[in-house]
Amino acid sequence: MRAASLLLFTAVALAQPPGSSPAYRLYEKANALFVAKRLPECQAALEEVLRLEPKLVPALTLKAKVAMAVNRYDLARESLNQALAAEPDAWYARFLSGFLYHLQNELQLALPELEIARRLNPRDPRAALYLGLTQESLGRTSEAIASYAEAIKLEEASGRVQADTLLTYARLLLLLGRLDECGQLISRALKLEPDSRDAHYERARLLLKQGDAAGASQEGEKALRLSGGITERQIRYLLLRAYQATGQEKLAAEHAAALRAAEKP
Repeated sequence: MRAASLLLFTAVALAQPPGSSPAYRLYEKANALFVAKRLPECQAALEEVLRLEPKLVPALTLKAKVAMAVNRYDLARESLNQALAAEPDAWYARFLSGFLYHLQNELQLALPELEIARRLNPRDPRAALYLGLTQESLGRTSEAIASYAEAIKLEEASGRVQADTLLTYARLLLLLGRLDECGQLISRALKLEPDSRDAHYERARLLLKQGDAAGASQEGEKALRLSGGITERQIRYLLLRAYQATGQEKLAAEHAAALRAAEKP
């Protein structure tokens, strides 16, 4: 999901006492470089930070995020283990530990880490969201529903509701056949992001499920013209089905041909 990449480059406020150390001030510079996606400079600054304070937890956590950003999950795990050894109740390090396990599909390991992160910082919606994703993947549907609902509630309380969070919950509701609730969440996502490819695609899926193949084809074509996380292949396959359902065989054939062409090496 798009939220996974956005999450890494989001600045996180980590409490420090007044009169922060020189190492912490340098960490703040490194964090700003990371948010700006200036990774080589960020890495150089972090090396100096950790030379000054090898157990500075925010710096170790940021080092893990840099490693995740370049798909060095082994280095990320090493840094997070060091951070949690220094401060077991560091909620953000604990959350990133669960997040990393989730990315690696180590769901049984992700679950307890995310549960601990939720207890340590119950007001942060990200832990609730990824806990829900993990629970859903493990087949713990009722728990996932509660976690998604809590994530949305927390985002509402912060005044920063994310379309991706709404769509994540909507996808589960679609699978469960709770179509009215699913539609409400998709509508909210589209109100927040009218040009969201993912939201238009999810509305197309919902309409197809409801028997409105014509509406599904319109939404699918909108999605195809936009950019986003959903792949072109997924959209074209949906459009193929929608046009077949409405008897528009020529349009269905065009999407079938595009799908075949995409499979060629």
